This record gives sequence, C-alpha cells and structure tokens, in this order.
Amino acid sequence: MNKRKEKIIGTMGTAIAVVVLFAVLLICGDKALDAHEQVECYKLQANAERYENFLYSPTNQGGFYITSLEKQMCDYHGIVIDAPVR
Repeated sequence: MNKRKEKIIGTMGTAIAVVVLFAVLLICGDKALDAHEQVECYKLQANAERYENFLYSPTNQGGFYITSLEKQMCDYHGIVIDAPVR
C-alpha cells in the first residue's frame, strides 16, 4: 500500500510541476510577444519618418503605408505611426 501511495504522490507532483511550467511558459511567451510587437511598431515609426516624402496617395500607389492590423497593434501599445492606413 505504501508503494502505491508513493506512486500516486509522485504522479501528482509531476502533473503539478508540468502545469506550473506550462503556465510560466505561457506568461513568458506573452511578454516576449508584446516586446516583439513594440519593436515592430518602433520600426514602423522610424520607417514612416524616413520615408515621409514617399507616403502612399492615389497618385503614389507605391508609397509608404501601414496596414489596419499594424495600426491596431501599435495603437494597443500606445505608439503613434504617422502614415496612411491602407
């Protein structure tokens, strides 16, 4: 009976450890993704400043612009991109 009890306790301990490690992985992954998104927004901001003379317009179809998803991402992080949204 003692060996069975030890095996159950060992299995429960392993299961708890796996759940905790998974939770830590999710939290760290979320923080890393937020940091990556902020870096991308700052890159977009720098490109908008660098290519301000090449902004998208009906007469300049190939100009610099950001997508609506990029705008949502940067708005979420509070980073303003001065470029047209297309």
